Amino acid sequence: MATSDWRYEQMSTADNHFGHRESAGIVVDLFWDRGRLDDVFRVEVEDKRHGARFVLHPTTGSEAIQAFHHPFSAARTALSRTAWTA
Repeated sequence: MATSDWRYEQMSTADNHFGHRESAGIVVDLFWDRGRLDDVFRVEVEDKRHGARFVLHPTTGSEAIQAFHHPFSAARTALSRTAWTA
C-alpha cells in the first residue's frame, strides 16, 4: 500500500466510518465513535492536489455533519477559536 493510501487502511478496518466523499481532489471522511458514553466525532480531510491533510474534532453531531460538508469553513472556525483561547 502506497504512503498516499493512508486513509484506505483506516477506512477498511473502522467500524465507526460514517461517511466518505471525494470531489476535485478533496477527500473527506467522517468517523463517529458510538461505543463510548459520549459520541466522539472526527472528520479527516485530504487535499490530494496540494498534499495537505488535517483532522477536525467536532463536538456535536450537527457540527460533524457541517464539517463533513464544509471542512475548510469548519477548519477556519476552529482555528479562530483556538487563536482566541490560546
